[in-house]
Amino acid sequence: MAASKFSTATSLTTGLKHATPFDGICAKISAFYFDLDNTLIPTRAGDSKAIRKLADVLETQYCFTKDDANLATQNFLKSFRRCPDNSQTSLDSWRTHLWRESLQQKHKHLAEQIYPQWLKLRYRYLAVPPDYVQLLQRMRRAGYFLALITNGPSNAQREKVTKLHMRGHFDCVLVSSDLPWEKPHPEIFYAACNFLGVKPHECAMIGDKLETDIKGGHLAQLGLTFWTPLNSSSSASQCLDDVEYKPHIRLNNLLELYKYFPRLNAVAAAAVPSTTNRRSSHSQSSTGCGSGGGGSVSGSGSNSDHDRASAVRQLPYAEDAYQRQWTYRRGGSLPAMDCSNSEAENSCDSFI
Repeated sequence: MAASKFSTATSLTTGLKHATPFDGICAKISAFYFDLDNTLIPTRAGDSKAIRKLADVLETQYCFTKDDANLATQNFLKSFRRCPDNSQTSLDSWRTHLWRESLQQKHKHLAEQIYPQWLKLRYRYLAVPPDYVQLLQRMRRAGYFLALITNGPSNAQREKVTKLHMRGHFDCVLVSSDLPWEKPHPEIFYAACNFLGVKPHECAMIGDKLETDIKGGHLAQLGLTFWTPLNSSSSASQCLDDVEYKPHIRLNNLLELYKYFPRLNAVAAAAVPSTTNRRSSHSQSSTGCGSGGGGSVSGSGSNSDHDRASAVRQLPYAEDAYQRQWTYRRGGSLPAMDCSNSEAENSCDSFI
């Protein structure tokens, strides 16, 4: 797919204020597809901050020595990043198990007390930045469709969406474990296209991973790909000579999107338009979304949020993670690790 391989010199930009070669394409964009971890929320940095704060709590509240506190929290963080979920048990059971395994013998009995404190700290530091919340609100007021497309285990990813109050910002939320595909497979992007009633070339993918977000955007022939590297100052983010599927545009942060989409600056502080009105304003057909596949969700005939939520739940192989509840099991043996579709494989959290 030669058309998907762009020259760094001519195609990679960093958010210039003057006219760019992509102005015409930007004007045709009607939907934004966002990655979750390390794009909308600071997963890696937030988890590191939560662990450092928890080490202080272990010293002051539980009388750990500094060395013991640091050892326990770092052991947990490594284990959690390696395998954050186990499909055969609940999130609470699995994480408590990881804490029990990370603590020294004399502290293992504290695992069930430490876990909820870590969880509270984690979501304090994973909060969506207020400027990003405002960006999402402005996008909706400007009439854009928004989809969240994330790889990872369903329970863990849905928990983030729920606890961070993100569902209301998006017309569509797709988690790879609920579907037969994950990024970079183009079908997961086509599912969002069919669901929203837009065509691939009218969509922009925004994410931090070249091998999933950017490559997937190209394979699905989306209109634009925006890359938000985890560490914008690293040498890896500056040199893309050996990258097959290059991003159209590199962003230092999501707020640079304002430079490419002037409508976002012009929207009035009005109520978010209904999905029906936004669909009518774009007058897009739901039929031009590539192969679509048997698991794609059609946008036609489903003009209410309730109808589209029902359609997502009806995807083949999909399970509604909001309805799926596991029994919390205290103590006892746990099943063997199942990390076949974990954040360890599918997000930057895997890099210690």
